[in-house]
Amino acid sequence: MFIVLEGLDGAGKSTQIKLLQAMFEARGFACAYLHFPRFDAPVYGELIARFLRGEFGSAAEVDPYVVALLYAGDRADAAAQLRAWLAEGKVVILDRYLYSNIAYQCAKLPAGEERERLKRWIMKLEYDYHDIPKPDLSLFLDVPFAFTERKLTAQRAGDDRTYLRGAEDIHEASLSLQQRVREVYLDIARSDARLQVVDCRNAAGGMETPEGIFDRIRSRIDRLPNPNPPARTIPVGTGSARTSSAEPAPAPSNPEPNPDPESVTDAHETTL
Repeated sequence: MFIVLEGLDGAGKSTQIKLLQAMFEARGFACAYLHFPRFDAPVYGELIARFLRGEFGSAAEVDPYVVALLYAGDRADAAAQLRAWLAEGKVVILDRYLYSNIAYQCAKLPAGEERERLKRWIMKLEYDYHDIPKPDLSLFLDVPFAFTERKLTAQRAGDDRTYLRGAEDIHEASLSLQQRVREVYLDIARSDARLQVVDCRNAAGGMETPEGIFDRIRSRIDRLPNPNPPARTIPVGTGSARTSSAEPAPAPSNPEPNPDPESVTDAHETTL
């Protein structure tokens, strides 16, 4: 089973992933977890960190096609590891994947054909050219934007912030960009059934409790076909998972492939 949580910066994905890990471990499944981008990964991780620190210019100054290549390259490098975990019968849980690349890069372009062209290009680049594995379920955590604003305007700290080296994340710094990112995620979900939206609001329109949000996530997961037979649980790290001594199980079947694409290079009509 392959599950992805998507969301804006500060949407609470890390909390929900911990709850997911605990749920699967209680059910007797081995889990593996990755957060994208992988800032500790060679080549692409460091380049993405430098971009987010603003070393190449502002978010509006760097061509989103070029930025998309960096994020796609990071996932392409991780694809073999993802396939290995799936072949071993592990439940693979990711914090962000292909849709985050589409949402953040397309949000930098005007709504309409320019965004659609870039969206198609990224899909072909990642799923067809790089041939990365396709998730069984991708969920966008749609939180009230007032919650996102509070999280991003408050001082943030922790080991996951070391990539900034004291600088400001240029994606997090722009609330208008975050609003457009949300719009793109919702637009994708309206036309692509592979991305489902989890409404994270309570009855009053505020932020639902983490437990309440998790109940909604769990209900989506429980609709999936039963994955491989349980394997012995293993500890899950922040960047990679240690292996289990359980016998490997067959890989889950892939979702339906995308329609036959045009070539990746033809989809981008301008020269990078």
